[in-house]
Amino acid sequence: MLPVQTAQPPGAICLASGEIARYGVSLQCLERLRVPNASLLAWFMGVLVAENLNRGLDAMLENPALQWAWIMGDDHIYDAGIVMGLLEREVDVVLPLCLNRYPPLDPSIVGPAGQEHLEDLPTAGLYRLAPDETCGDAGMLIRRSVLERLARPFYDRLRSGSFKSEDQAFTRKLQDAGYDVWVDVEHPIGHIAAVAVEPVVKHGAWNIRLTGGMKHIVDIAPRRIPVAPAAPVASLLVPA
Repeated sequence: MLPVQTAQPPGAICLASGEIARYGVSLQCLERLRVPNASLLAWFMGVLVAENLNRGLDAMLENPALQWAWIMGDDHIYDAGIVMGLLEREVDVVLPLCLNRYPPLDPSIVGPAGQEHLEDLPTAGLYRLAPDETCGDAGMLIRRSVLERLARPFYDRLRSGSFKSEDQAFTRKLQDAGYDVWVDVEHPIGHIAAVAVEPVVKHGAWNIRLTGGMKHIVDIAPRRIPVAPAAPVASLLVPA
């Protein structure tokens, strides 16, 4: 991480990863991440995702100088200035826009009818989750005052794992405690599958960017992505 002099207070980057980091490119992002001076890294490894996130948040609260926590996994890419950008929003809970890793690559925002569609979201500013919506936690920045009010453990350890929705349960816990959860659509992150999938605005509309090895591959329109193989791949390509 690269410490910078700023009026923003220091905090903790809470990184959860496997025994061996799944994707080296995510660690390249961490290496160049700009954070307020005196911020710390709370990095815990292992397959118990919820337990490792609890340990990271507990470590942050044990240091009274740290005023926020940023939750991140080793399956994402992000810009170097993302933490500074989220801090500048000056809200209690905010996270970047993130897509699910598998088609149809909708946002990690879940409403009463299922996944919300990317093209229905604004292309600038903050999007506040409705009371009947929840979302994942990748890149979520939480102020210390919020964490101090939540019951521990923060994450339900019985839900640990990528398909157990411990992150959605945590988001719901924040909402039940009375906090708005904001999605910053101007600071998207990439979710790494075979390639990273990342929401981008092109010509005033949402597209989905595919990135491999930090290199832009192609942008595709959200509703033209088949759930099952149907159309030729060439028909999905949109000129960069």
